[in-house]
Amino acid sequence: MIKVNISESFPITVALLDEGTGSLSSGETVIYDIRDLDDTPLSPAISGTLTESTVAAGIYKTSLSIPTAGTYICYASANNFVTSTEEVIVEAQNLYDLVKQERHYNLSIEDVVRTNATPNASQTARKVPMNKTDYVITRIKSDDASDWSAPVTSGIVYAHYENIVTSLVPYKIGGEY
Repeated sequence: MIKVNISESFPITVALLDEGTGSLSSGETVIYDIRDLDDTPLSPAISGTLTESTVAAGIYKTSLSIPTAGTYICYASANNFVTSTEEVIVEAQNLYDLVKQERHYNLSIEDVVRTNATPNASQTARKVPMNKTDYVITRIKSDDASDWSAPVTSGIVYAHYENIVTSLVPYKIGGEY
C-alpha cells in the first residue's frame, strides 16, 4: 500500500523475475495503469510504460502523482509475467499535518556509534564492536519549543552484543548500564 497526499509524487517499482532461471528479466516492456476501486480507468488516464533502471537490470520504475483524493489500484504487467498490483491511497488532507495534529511532541532518536579504538569498561562488558551502535539517545520536545535545548524528557538505551567480533546488531537493548 502506498499512502500519499494529493499530487504528491510517489514511485512505482516492479522487479520482473524469470521463474525458470531465478534471475531478473531485462529488456521487457512493462506497462502500468491506475484505476479506481471499481476497476474503471481514470479520466484523464494515468498509465504508461515503466522504464528499466540503469542501476539494476530487470527493475522497472516510474514516478507518478494523482490529483484527486481516493483509493486506487495500480496494475503493472508484462507479457509472460504475473500481473502486479498495489493499492494507492491519496489523502484529501495533508498526511504530515494530520500526524502533527495527533502528536503534541517532536521526537529525536540518535544512534551513537562506538568510535573509540580502546573500549571503555561499559563497552567491554556489553561487547560493543567498533563502528556499531553503543547506545541510543531519545529526546522528546514540546511541539511549540523552538529548539532541542530543553526537551520534555530524554533517555539513553544501551546496546548489548553476543560477540565483539561477529555481532552485526545488538541482541538486547536495555536501560542503565
